[in-house]
Amino acid sequence: MNLTIFINTLLLVTAIPVEASLTEDHFEKAIILGLLPIVVAFSFIVFVIYRAKREAEFKEKETILKLKSAEGELKALKAQINPHFIFNCLNSIHHYIQSNDSKAAGIYLIKFSQLVRYVLESTSKNWVSLEEELETNRNYLELEQMRNNGAFSFDFTCEKSLSTSEIYIPPMLIQPFLENAVWHGVSKNGHIQMSFAILNDTYLECKVENQGQASEAKMPYDLSNLVNKSSMGLQLMKERFDSLNALRGYESGFQFGEPADGGKVVTLKFPYLCE
Repeated sequence: MNLTIFINTLLLVTAIPVEASLTEDHFEKAIILGLLPIVVAFSFIVFVIYRAKREAEFKEKETILKLKSAEGELKALKAQINPHFIFNCLNSIHHYIQSNDSKAAGIYLIKFSQLVRYVLESTSKNWVSLEEELETNRNYLELEQMRNNGAFSFDFTCEKSLSTSEIYIPPMLIQPFLENAVWHGVSKNGHIQMSFAILNDTYLECKVENQGQASEAKMPYDLSNLVNKSSMGLQLMKERFDSLNALRGYESGFQFGEPADGGKVVTLKFPYLCE
């Protein structure tokens, strides 16, 4: 009897840890099974964030490369426009030397050197003051006036709220259109009017109007009779505006028209910065 009681007691004592151990195993398994979805979800979130970050870095690098490429194209176009501009100035000097005295030709060359310096310096700049740009364009038209013996007049106007020293614009956007007006729009008693107005916080409007009959006749000493030169100024300007828009997301451009009172007008829309 005592032996039976002893065996039963021994079995009871040894059974308690076994049941406790089984209970702990189930609890641990339940915890693991409960945490597993959380770990999987957390890992997925980390993966998504990491992938999104990598894609963002890749897109940023791609954007930077595109911007550098567009900037390179824009500088290349500016470099193409400047030789075109310089050629026409040299053509003007050639005309003037052939038909005027050396003293006047010297004055012309001084003005031309100022233009060349501005052209070379502006090639490396994205923005110049409107004041500088106006002075350079005034200088250019004075050179053309001298070459044409004062055959045309010109005038620049700006709306009152526009401060030319505090407004900055892309360089060399206007001169090719003045050049076009001089060479293809006015002859004797012609007039070129250039006006500026603020459209909004981003854009300026510039109008170049010319009154006068175009002269297609070339003088015998015109350099274009001796040098193979294609008329590429306006096409290059279109490409430059396109590059400027692609590079900075602008909506700039130009459009030709004919006013009711005759002549021709080109309206330019381009961005500006305010100091």
